[in-house]
Amino acid sequence: MITMELSNQPNKVLFMGLGASGKSSIRSIVFEGKSVNDVKDYHATINYTRSTKNIIDAPFQIFDCGGQESFISVFVGEQAEFIFSDVAVLIWVIDVSNFDAVSTSKFYFDLALKKLAAYSERASVFCLLHKMDLLLPDMKNQVIETVKVYFAPISGLKVQYRPTSIYDQSIYSVVGEIIQTLILQSSKAQTVSEAIEEFLKSNVEMSGIAVYTDEGLPVFEGGETDRIILPANLWLASYDRLSSEYQQEEIKTVLETNNYIFVFHVIKSQLLLSGIAKKVAPLQYVLVKMEQLGEILNQLL
Repeated sequence: MITMELSNQPNKVLFMGLGASGKSSIRSIVFEGKSVNDVKDYHATINYTRSTKNIIDAPFQIFDCGGQESFISVFVGEQAEFIFSDVAVLIWVIDVSNFDAVSTSKFYFDLALKKLAAYSERASVFCLLHKMDLLLPDMKNQVIETVKVYFAPISGLKVQYRPTSIYDQSIYSVVGEIIQTLILQSSKAQTVSEAIEEFLKSNVEMSGIAVYTDEGLPVFEGGETDRIILPANLWLASYDRLSSEYQQEEIKTVLETNNYIFVFHVIKSQLLLSGIAKKVAPLQYVLVKMEQLGEILNQLL
C-alpha cells in the first residue's frame, strides 16, 4: 500500500510518458467515463491539459503531459518547478509493445524522477507497463520483468510497477488503488471504510463490498472484491441508458452466477454500491443487508 501526506491543495496526479503511450486514453477512461471506442482516434496532447475531479469530497488535479520529446524536455527543464511541485502521484506510462521507444522513455523517466525528488520528495511513483494486450501471451512475463529491472529508479523514490491495458479491468484496478490511498487520508473516508469492514464482519455470508465512481473506479473495497469489478463496470456502462428510460426510478440490479449473487445499486446519485455473496445466502437476505448498508453509507457520505 502506498502512503502519502495530503495538503490543503488538490491532490496532483501527473500522467507522463512518451507520445502515443496511452496516457490520454487512460485518463479519459478512468476519470471521464469514456469508452474504449471513444479514445481510439485521440490526437497527441499539446503541451499539457489540466482538469479537476472531485471524489468523495477530495479534489484531484489531473495533469496530462504531452509526450513529444519537445514537450518533455520543457517539463523537466524550464517548467520543472511548476510541473513537479505538490505532486501526490506520478504515473509514468510505458508502451511495452513499442520496443524501439523504451530506451527513450527510460531516459526521460530518470530526468522526471530527479525533478520529482527535488520538488515533491514524498510523491509516489507508478510505472504502468501499458498495452499488454498487444504482446503475445508467452512474452508477457518476460517483458514485465525486463522492463521492471530496466526502469529501476536511480533516485531514492520507490517505484511500483503494474501491467495494464484499456481492454480489461487492470487500468481501473491500478488507478482505483491510487485514488483509494489518497482519499482514505480524510476522516470521512476512513469512517466509510470502517463501516464496510464492520459490515463484512457482522455479515459473514457477504464475501465483498465495493463502492465505485460512475466512471468505474473502485474508491472503497472490503473483502474479496476481484470478482466484482468486471460486472460493476458492465453495469455502469448501461446505467446512463437505464436511468434515462426510468427517470424517477431507483435502479437496483441482481446478477446470479452458479456460486455467487451480485447486487448493484446507486448511492449518493453518483456512486455505485456493489456486493457479492456466496449463494448459500438467500437472495432476499442479501438484498435486505445491502439495503441496510446503502442507508448507512448514504448517511456517512
